[in-house]
Amino acid sequence: MTRSDDTDARVTREHTQLLRLHERLLAQLGRVLDDVASPSTAALLKEMKSRTGSTPPLSDVANAVEEAIRALKMSDAQVRVGMDIDIEGMDVPGVPNLPAHLQRFLAERASQPGFAFEVEQDEVRGWIICWKEYTHLGTVRGYGQFYERPYAWIED
Repeated sequence: MTRSDDTDARVTREHTQLLRLHERLLAQLGRVLDDVASPSTAALLKEMKSRTGSTPPLSDVANAVEEAIRALKMSDAQVRVGMDIDIEGMDVPGVPNLPAHLQRFLAERASQPGFAFEVEQDEVRGWIICWKEYTHLGTVRGYGQFYERPYAWIED
């Protein structure tokens, strides 16, 4: 691995970390927007108005959250344009219905040198990705597992 390849791999890793951060923030903002627009919030505001005669301006909060979501999506798009790899998904032979988040994980890393993975299926947790990342010397840099349904065993 040359110094240029190492720099490219580092930059790609940083881009993918930023994209994962975007995903987490979008999920959190989506939950906030759902809470603000929920029927229970509307009922609470109606009750406050009947008791006090005024309500807090939650429509301003909803507008601000929607604006933050739009800004985050624009930032996400700019990061994706700056990347040279297709991170939308990856087809894995023998795995016809791998969930999008697991496909993205594989697509982000599969083109990097030293990355190896296996896909297994468990009847409770669904698809399992067992991965290892090796250095150019052959030592293990990192390893782990990702599950389609990581907490499914709790429901049993």
